[in-house]
Parts: sequence; structure tokens; C-alpha cells
Amino acid sequence: MIPSLLGVELLRLLRRTPLWLFFATLAIQSIPFNPIPNVLPLAAYVARHAEDPLGLYLSVALSALGAVLGKLVVLRFGSSLRALMPARSREAFKKLLEMVPGDKLDLAVFAIAASPLPDDEVYLLLGAGGYSTRRLAAVLIPAKALWAATHLAYALATYRAAKLLAGDAAFWAYAVSISALTLALTVAALRLDWAAVLDAYRYGGIKSAVAAGLKSALSLRRNRPRL
Repeated sequence: MIPSLLGVELLRLLRRTPLWLFFATLAIQSIPFNPIPNVLPLAAYVARHAEDPLGLYLSVALSALGAVLGKLVVLRFGSSLRALMPARSREAFKKLLEMVPGDKLDLAVFAIAASPLPDDEVYLLLGAGGYSTRRLAAVLIPAKALWAATHLAYALATYRAAKLLAGDAAFWAYAVSISALTLALTVAALRLDWAAVLDAYRYGGIKSAVAAGLKSALSLRRNRPRL
């Protein structure tokens, strides 16, 4: 009797609060190369609670926490892969990580973790190279907070635009528009010339990197295939 009551109360809590976002984000982020869009849980929450400021703040915190724990799971998975690597390869990769100044490596991990781009390869490689779990957690906490806030802002902007343009049909317009826009942005991001962006950042800093990214995006638009 008591377990069933606890189950009912837990389901009620999950339904009425953004707590379910933690579990949904944790599940998505824990599976390497998961094809489910990261923005999906937050987008679903925004569709029902766009006018609840406290709920939106909590949704960012819970999504960020789920993302941090999920990527730590991926790091541990990468650590388990070390046994499959030859001893010489493990030592070579560990030395490679040690050659990179700690602050620059942490900054690079922060930038990747805070971006909407796929990042599982990074954590798998860091895990295989013996990167510290505590060190990654310290980098991931602010990075994933920024990541979750950015995703929420994106979902809110899309929802409010759909509500303004579609009125009573805002929910379905929002669902279609955020799906199509997320797919288009993901494809565009994957097709950018990231080698040019990294070179620009190395020699000219963040402003040059942003300029190189915009230039690459514009070239994709000009060179898109015609049907």
C-alpha cells in the first residue's frame, strides 16, 4: 500500500514540476551519439509552461544537472575503453593531454560543452586519456548551465514567434517550426568549415573565429544545391 502511494505521489510530482526534465536530459545525455535532439525536453516543457518564470528557472537548473551527470557517465564509459587500447597508445594519448596547458584544455572543453554541437567524442577521448572526473565536473557545471539557458531561450523565442503568428494553432506551429529549425541548424553546424574556425581562433581570438564561422555559413548558403 505504502509503495503504491509513494509511486502515485512521485508521478504527481513529476507531472506538476519540471523534475522530469532532469531524468529526461540525463537519459539523453548518458547515451553516446544519441540521435534525439538535446532541445526536445526543454521544448516540450516550454510548450506547456512558457508563462511560468519559476518553472523556467528550475527547468534550466534541472536540465543542466541532468546534462552534467550524463556527460560524466560518458566520460566513465570512455575510461572503460582504456582497457581495449594498447599500452603504448594509452601512454601516448596521456602524454598528449599533458602537453596541452591545463587552462587551455579546460577552456576548450567548456566551449564545446556549452555549444549545441555533438560532444560525446570529446568525453570518450578524455576518458580514455585519464582526464579527471572532478576536473570535468568543475568545467561542465557552468558550461551546461549556459547550454541549458541557451536552449531555453531558443525554445521560448520559437514558441512566442509561433504564438504571435499562429494564434490558436500556436502549439502545432511551434512543434513543427522548432523541429524544422533545429534540424536545419544542426545540418548547417555540421557542414561548417570547423578547421577554418579553429585556425581563426588560434591566430585571431574569438572575434576572428566568429567571423570565420559566419563566412563559412554564408558560403554554404550561396553554394547550396539547386533542385
